[in-house]
Amino acid sequence: MAKKETSDAQKKAMKKYDSKYDTISIRFDKGTIDLLHEHGVDSINAYVKKLVEADMLKKKESSEEKTEG
Repeated sequence: MAKKETSDAQKKAMKKYDSKYDTISIRFDKGTIDLLHEHGVDSINAYVKKLVEADMLKKKESSEEKTEG
């Protein structure tokens, strides 16, 4: 059975989709994914995004307090 080639239209669509996002690769010790799932994390991507956004918001609020103070 021959492998199907990716069409030019599919390649263009994938490139357009990828251009909308920054990609970050993170490596964790073996077993981390299972541990996260055991603690109720369904989407690791969403979980990491939530943590990063919360940290940035915390730092922004802290910075604003210093400038007001």
